[in-house]
Amino acid sequence: MAAVGNNYAKRNEKPSLADFNKAWSSTRKKAIQQGQQLRSNLTSVFSTTVTISQQQTVNAIQGSYSSTASAMARVNILV
Repeated sequence: MAAVGNNYAKRNEKPSLADFNKAWSSTRKKAIQQGQQLRSNLTSVFSTTVTISQQQTVNAIQGSYSSTASAMARVNILV
C-alpha cells in the first residue's frame, strides 16, 4: 500500500511519555507567557484609567478656580 501523507509510516507508533511531557511543557510555557503579557497590558490600562480618573476629579474640584490649592481651600471636609 502506498504511503499517504507524512504521518502514514508513523501512525502505529505512539509517542513516549517523555515526548508527551516535553510537548505539554512547551504548551504550558507559552500559556504562562501569554498570561504575563495580558497581565502587564491590563496593568498599564488600569493605571492609565486611574490617572485619567484622578485628573478628572482634580478638574472637577478645581472648576473655575485658578489652582488646585485655592480650590481645596474652599472644600470643607468633616471627619
